[in-house]
Amino acid sequence: MATGRTTSKWTRFGVDDSAGTARELLVDSISGVGFSFGAIDLSAYSDAVQGFLASHPTAEIEISGPFSNLAAAAFAASGLAPTPSGPHGVLSGITTPTFTTPLALAVHYGIRGYWATGDPVFGIVTASATEGYLCYSYVVSGEKYTASFKPIPGSNPAWGSAIIS
Repeated sequence: MATGRTTSKWTRFGVDDSAGTARELLVDSISGVGFSFGAIDLSAYSDAVQGFLASHPTAEIEISGPFSNLAAAAFAASGLAPTPSGPHGVLSGITTPTFTTPLALAVHYGIRGYWATGDPVFGIVTASATEGYLCYSYVVSGEKYTASFKPIPGSNPAWGSAIIS
């Protein structure tokens, strides 16, 4: 694990395929990750400043990248260069409503190099029957694709430092 800053070239995106094997996808962009809280306005007209109650957070992740049908490859181990899988082979098999098994999904941030154990990770690195993400959208437009993932109810994505499994 290195310390310091990072750039997008060291960021990796991993998601389970339909068989539950972690795959790294070719991506150009990943939406902001973390938690986003909605707010309910509780102000009365007589309040000097608006007051809010935070609602439950969301942790939706959207990715986009070059459309490809490269063969599926295993997620690279700690500190190694990635071997990306073609997004079509993975995403076409895990998009709802036909596929409803929770998926492990993680965004790995390599610090000053390829991701290594101890570097930041956001998501759910090990899916279970009650915790994981679902792919709600997979759309191809010309040479690009986009995909959207949302956690299933009751899931608890988190920041950590473990590799997707």
